[in-house]
Amino acid sequence: MQAPDFSRFRAAVSRDRLPDRIPSAEVGIDVEIIAAFMDRPIDLPTYASFFVEAGYDYVLLQVRGQPIADSFQVKIAEGQLDLHGPEASVGTFTTSAIHDEKSFEAYPWIGPQDVYYRDVDGVRDHLPDGMKVIVNCGPIFQFFFRAMGLESLSIASVEAPDLLQAIAEKVGPLCVKTVEAIAQREWVGGIWYGDDLAYTTGLLVSPDFLRTYLFPYVRQIGRICRRYDKLLLFHSDGKLDAVMDDLIDADVQGVHPNEPTSVDMAQMKQHWGDRLSMLGGIDVTLLATATLGDITAAVRSLIESAGAGGGIAIGSGNSVAKFIPLANYRAMLDAVQQYGAIYQP
Repeated sequence: MQAPDFSRFRAAVSRDRLPDRIPSAEVGIDVEIIAAFMDRPIDLPTYASFFVEAGYDYVLLQVRGQPIADSFQVKIAEGQLDLHGPEASVGTFTTSAIHDEKSFEAYPWIGPQDVYYRDVDGVRDHLPDGMKVIVNCGPIFQFFFRAMGLESLSIASVEAPDLLQAIAEKVGPLCVKTVEAIAQREWVGGIWYGDDLAYTTGLLVSPDFLRTYLFPYVRQIGRICRRYDKLLLFHSDGKLDAVMDDLIDADVQGVHPNEPTSVDMAQMKQHWGDRLSMLGGIDVTLLATATLGDITAAVRSLIESAGAGGGIAIGSGNSVAKFIPLANYRAMLDAVQQYGAIYQP
């Protein structure tokens, strides 16, 4: 296992030079997987050590820039690394916490002073030389449909655009301010903005909706990352072709997770690879159900088809969920280590 080196991951994402090997990348790993991998209870030092032992070049931490209509914000504010306990409640497509001006005013909005940074600061003393933190923040768009429900959101996009604009003006600037606060920390190497915009065959809403209520804030985040020389990665499930130019315009440097049911990562790189790096690419169902040999073969095949010239990082095509067998997850990590240099000229 090579020592962690954030400059390797940075080179792969920024495409400003050829890294010495293709790195591993994840935006989400369930704490049950981390605990099983480390074989001990998870505290912050152990959490940081996991990323070293698993072969990553960064430690991933999470900050929410606004409350969302589920239990995650509360658990983060309480300092819980395990967000997916049996009592967790997740907003659904029919959630309707905000549906008119009155419910908008009654919603428990938070301000910049309420954002949770403790882990981002606390992990600093546990980073080995050469390693940095990437902070996962957001979402803005998902807040709309978690707080309103997708049906109510769709109706409001026609009948109540002022309400949507008011929500955007609450959530967007708070996310931007959160990113600016994070980006000033020198041990932070990048921002991983997460916001699911799409499903298998296309966007959940029109590109114009996203250009009105989301991308103005993503562009501000991009400018901040450029000012402080931080990476900007974008996570969204599904097929994003209709807004890839918008992401590039916002200074996004890499897109994730390139789930194989939605896109072909090698084709994505062929089309967009001169302007964006591609991260992820290994099917979660494969990780959960396939043999170790099949997982190794999938990683090698992806590296052979998309790895030439760098600009990629390999990981799950979504996240490492607790139902994935630990041995299968290890097989993916080991295959990236084994075959990650074969793209070299």
